[in-house]
Amino acid sequence: MKKLIAIIICFGFVLSVTAAYAAPVGNIATPSTLKKGIIYKDEGGKFAVIAGGEVDLTWDQNLKRQNDDTEYYLYAGKIGVLIMDRFMPYAILGAAEAKKQTFDINGTKIKWDTNYDFVWGVGGTAMLYETKLEGMGNGTLRIGVDGKYRQSHLKVDKISLDGVEQVDSAVTQAKYELEQWQVALAVSYQIEQIIPYVGVKYSDATGEAVTTISGIQYKNDFENKDNVGIFVGGDILINDTFTANIEGRFIDETALSLGATLRF
Repeated sequence: MKKLIAIIICFGFVLSVTAAYAAPVGNIATPSTLKKGIIYKDEGGKFAVIAGGEVDLTWDQNLKRQNDDTEYYLYAGKIGVLIMDRFMPYAILGAAEAKKQTFDINGTKIKWDTNYDFVWGVGGTAMLYETKLEGMGNGTLRIGVDGKYRQSHLKVDKISLDGVEQVDSAVTQAKYELEQWQVALAVSYQIEQIIPYVGVKYSDATGEAVTTISGIQYKNDFENKDNVGIFVGGDILINDTFTANIEGRFIDETALSLGATLRF
């Protein structure tokens, strides 16, 4: 059974490169793979600080009542604490923009485009199970969970009504807000420096887009169409201190993320 799980993980990683493209989950094995810090080099410490960055590119967020694919781009830093090499609470700080946010409101097609603005979030990763496997490269099988929440209040750059961009003098109110939370369950399999993983997540995205143009208010409260999605990805362990990550997510959204994590 363990060998079958490992095969599925490796197959899922191949799919991520060839076919797969929501908030990034990351590798649930991270708390156990970064063994040494650049400052505190002893292995097995009870606590350690981690820091990293991630780029999240979402081409289709699958929101209800949308007319076009919703695009959302996030550039963020992550800082957290490793506890007993198994738990990792963290915070996310960065900037994001939303494009092609197009909805029908009372028969009018309205599109919001935003500028980059501040995004924050919190989350945590916990490794639940770990075992060594004979064969399949004598690798390590790990099972874990990740949960996170992030929020963005973005400044509106342009608003169009039925394809006509509105001049600033006519727009007296404009805002775009988005909240996202998700929980994920994943399985990873480490073969030396390569750590592919695959999992399933439940996420929820809700938001509000409001504008007042020439005295008429247009408001749309939105949420995602699908709550369940799949993700596949992998880490390259550069050394015991630094790891690089790539991840694809699909079904509830079409997205790709790139990241890196450093242990101090």
